[in-house]
Amino acid sequence: MKIFISCCLLIVGSLATYGQKAEYKKFDSDADVPRISVDETKKGYDEKSVVIVDARGAEIYKQEHIKGAINIPLGSPASEFDKLPKNKKIIVYCS
Repeated sequence: MKIFISCCLLIVGSLATYGQKAEYKKFDSDADVPRISVDETKKGYDEKSVVIVDARGAEIYKQEHIKGAINIPLGSPASEFDKLPKNKKIIVYCS
């Protein structure tokens, strides 16, 4: 649980409508990236209504990650995201 909370504090964004006519947006600054609270993340995690993506490298992911998180490292091919469910909120974290 400790890793869950610490990782969720640094969530970099969520894609609430992933798979529904995917639109990609480049953000001008970190402040523009959508955020989600730890409480919202925990609720979605418990309800199984979210998919958590760990964007760190594979070696770091192997050492420690949120239980159930999928590893798609930053810079992965776009095809990796095709594996994600289309009907759930996607939460990405990198720390």
